[in-house]
Amino acid sequence: MEKFKEKLNTLRAEADEATARADELDVKVKQLQAEHTSKDHELLSLQIRVKNLEEQLEKTESQLKTTSTNFNEADLKAEEAERRVASLEKELEEKEAQYEELVEKTNASKAELEELARQFDEL
Repeated sequence: MEKFKEKLNTLRAEADEATARADELDVKVKQLQAEHTSKDHELLSLQIRVKNLEEQLEKTESQLKTTSTNFNEADLKAEEAERRVASLEKELEEKEAQYEELVEKTNASKAELEELARQFDEL
């Protein structure tokens, strides 16, 4: 009977240890589940942030493309305007030269006319 009581006490002790170990493991499982839930929330938050950043990147790339296109168009217009200005400056120089030539011819014609008028008056 003594052996039986010892055996019973041993089994009770083992059962108590097993219960204590099970309680410890339950606490550990709950802790790990809480960490897992926390990590899931963190992962979801990061996924949302990545999605927002990707959308922002797409929007920025679109704006960059539009800005680049506008810049290229403005650059082409500026080049065209510079060519037009150069052409107009050249045309102005030519017109000024023609004007100077006409002024000289007019002055020469006036002088000739005055000379003819003087000669006519002398007659």
